[in-house]
Amino acid sequence: MAFDTEHAVEQVASLPAMKTAARSGTDLTELWPLTTAERMDNDAKYAENLQVRLTLTMARVLIGSDQVTLPDAEFVYEGADAIPGRPQEVVDALLAANDAYEQLNPYSDSHDSNLLFEAAETLDADWSEATQKQLGTILDDCTAYIHNSEQVRVTDLDRRFAVVLVTLSQMLRALRTQITTLLGADSPHTGGASADRVRHLERVALPLLPFVNELAETLGVPRICVTAGQWHGLLAAFATPNGDDDPADSARVLAESLLPLAAAEWRKHREDILWDPAEAKRAAKEEDERKNKEALAAKFAHIKDDPSKPEVEL
Repeated sequence: MAFDTEHAVEQVASLPAMKTAARSGTDLTELWPLTTAERMDNDAKYAENLQVRLTLTMARVLIGSDQVTLPDAEFVYEGADAIPGRPQEVVDALLAANDAYEQLNPYSDSHDSNLLFEAAETLDADWSEATQKQLGTILDDCTAYIHNSEQVRVTDLDRRFAVVLVTLSQMLRALRTQITTLLGADSPHTGGASADRVRHLERVALPLLPFVNELAETLGVPRICVTAGQWHGLLAAFATPNGDDDPADSARVLAESLLPLAAAEWRKHREDILWDPAEAKRAAKEEDERKNKEALAAKFAHIKDDPSKPEVEL
C-alpha cells in the first residue's frame, strides 16, 4: 500500500474479526501502567516466553521439521550452544532464530530498516537487492505515515493494527514477487498457491515474523505469536492467486487469517499478567479436593445406605 490512500487500512480496520481482536487488545492494554511488582514480573515472564515460542516457530520453519521441541528452545534461550542427545541442526536453527530476534529489538526505537536486512541475512532468507530496496521503500513510507499523522498514533487499536497488517501485507507481496521471479506464476485455475510456492514464501518471509512485533510496537499494538503450522496456514491463504492483483484484497486476506490468532494471543497475554500464584494454588487445591470427593463417592456408590447409621460427610 502507498500511504497516500486510506483504502486498504479502512478495509482492514472495518473487518468484523478486527472488532473482536481490538476488544481483546484493548482489554490487555487497559492494564497499563502496571503498578504491582507481581504484574510487572508476570509481564516480563510473558516477554521471555514469547521469545522462546517465536524462536521455536522460526527454527521449525528453518529446518522444515517439527523435531525442534519447546525444551530445545528454552535451553538455547538460556544460553546453550549444544544440547546432549539433540541434533546440532536443531540447536543451530534456534541460535540463528534468537540472533535474528535480538537483532530486531532496536527497530521500534530506531526505525532502521538495515536491522531487518541483517536479521534476514542471519536467517539465510536470500533477499535480492531489488527486494531489499522495495522493502526499504515500504518501511520508509510507513514510518513517514506514522510520524506525520497524529491521527494514526492516537486513534483506536483497530486502525493502528490495520496499519501494521497492511504494511506486512505489502512486504509479503514484495517477497512473493521475488518468488514468482524464481518459480514462475501459478496457474489461476489451480485453486490456490502451489505447495512449493508456499514453502518458499514461509521460508523467505521468516524475518517478518519477529519483525512485525517491532513494527507493532511503534504504534502501541501488542505483540503476537504464531506456531509453525499457523505461519504455514497464513502464507498459504495469503499466497493464493486471488490475492495477486489488488493490494487491498491481499491485506484483507492476510488480516482475516491473522486476526483470530492475534485476539487469542492478546487474551493469553492478559491472563498471564493477571495470574496470581496464591489464587492458582488455592484453586488447584479446591479442584483436587473436588476430584477426591467424586472419586470416593464413586468408589462407594454400590453400597446401599443403612438408615440406622449416622450420615458421614465425605
